[in-house]
Amino acid sequence: MRALLLEDDFNTSFVIAARLETMGYSVDKCFDGECAMNAVYAKQYDVYILDLMVPNVDGYEVLEYIVSSNPLAATIVISTHIEIEYLKKAFQKGCSDYLKKPFEMEELLLRIRNVVRLTGSKTNTEIINLSQGYSYSLPKNELYYYDELIELTKIESMLLRILILNLGSVVSNEEIKNYVWDDEEISPLTIRYWIYRLIKKFKPGMIVNIRGIGYRLRKLDTGDDTKF
Repeated sequence: MRALLLEDDFNTSFVIAARLETMGYSVDKCFDGECAMNAVYAKQYDVYILDLMVPNVDGYEVLEYIVSSNPLAATIVISTHIEIEYLKKAFQKGCSDYLKKPFEMEELLLRIRNVVRLTGSKTNTEIINLSQGYSYSLPKNELYYYDELIELTKIESMLLRILILNLGSVVSNEEIKNYVWDDEEISPLTIRYWIYRLIKKFKPGMIVNIRGIGYRLRKLDTGDDTKF
């Protein structure tokens, strides 16, 4: 699971990030809005935690940008402002939840679990039908062939998740690298190796190589085109 944390207070940022990382999250920390905007443009995240009053670009604008690209993104605003105007504006911009500082870490963790669960059920039913007997549980990150669980390595699971989140659309090699390897320098051969390991777990034609661009997961029984 990936989290973007926008918080300009260094101590608060590192405390939140450290706790999330102990829970298995990969956390990208930003201390100003410009950094957050660039991160949102480059990657997809499972949850966004945003302070409002940050340098360069404020949290409202970052929130608006996130929601414009994914209206049901899991977003939590954290702020020292307790006035109803700030709360109202954040929800009008599309935030999933609002947490007033100071707060207990346990409360933030509970809210993260809740918004991830709720937004996941809105955007993708808990079990996604992939056709040909395959299905995927987004909350559990599990792939099934009929009722049989298909074992996935961590890398295969991350690859499949980004393809699932973009089901039917092409995911570029750069997007795959950013999501799965977190900007680590890897060769195109590495991506191809892991993709073809994943392809072997599906029936032919479900994961398509769009030459020179990226890969697409598609349903075979929906009349999907085969031009690529």
